Amino acid sequence: DRDDCDLLDPLAGDWLRDRLTATRPDYVLHLAAKVGRQFGEEDPLRTIADNVGMTTIIARACGETGTALAYASTSEIYGDLGEKIASERGPKKLPHNLYGLTKRFGEEVAELYAPRGLVCLRFSMPYGPGHPPGRGRAALTNILHQALHHQPIPVHLGAERSWCWVGDTARATRMILEAAFEQPRRFGGAWNVGRDDNAILMRRVAEIACLMTGAPLDLILDVEPPNRQTVVKRLGTARLRDELGWRPEVELADGMVRVLEYVRGFDEEGRPVGEETEIRR
Repeated sequence: DRDDCDLLDPLAGDWLRDRLTATRPDYVLHLAAKVGRQFGEEDPLRTIADNVGMTTIIARACGETGTALAYASTSEIYGDLGEKIASERGPKKLPHNLYGLTKRFGEEVAELYAPRGLVCLRFSMPYGPGHPPGRGRAALTNILHQALHHQPIPVHLGAERSWCWVGDTARATRMILEAAFEQPRRFGGAWNVGRDDNAILMRRVAEIACLMTGAPLDLILDVEPPNRQTVVKRLGTARLRDELGWRPEVELADGMVRVLEYVRGFDEEGRPVGEETEIRR
């Protein structure tokens, strides 16, 4: 009778069914995943196991116990639509990477096994403290860390994103789940969770980071985007704004200040700062 379990354990399904039967939660919010393009391509079998196998176990347990499932998906499931708006009911293309493909399959697995009250949260570009800097990590965090330590700052040519503060993302998630619990037919299904009103070139993000830290602008290096990289993302959030009245509260400039304070806790190698480590302030 364990309090926790590895969700890839062969007995995880039995364990989870017992827990759901005993606790009868309103929703299971499934956030566990192998996240990111680089990590997904480096370990494809683990990516499939984490993002498809684990989701299958959870979705089956939810379906068998009549528990509503909220699945944390991603805007990567839309593939590269270029300048077109990615809306919940709009077209999709084949994702550029295994991460996006496994998350899209995860949505279908969830719909197969746990359709009642299902919510798919397609997160896009959340940022905030808690993401340590390092290879394959959040670009905004890495840019601030590189600027802080006066390291080269590579940015992909033409790359553009709309960043959403993690608190605004969490508030949107709660609003969706509360609405879907009360009216599952109306508020269930897929939701884009992010922003569509503050698109900014990543080069401009790097320039802001340099101004915030006193780093020289010539640290910014324009580089060609790698293969399987979506250069421009256009996420439609009309459903979130119109049906639930959600509005973002933290603008990018304020959010970057908060993230910078978090990043100050890491040395130039990206390790947590110890008592004897000094960093630039």
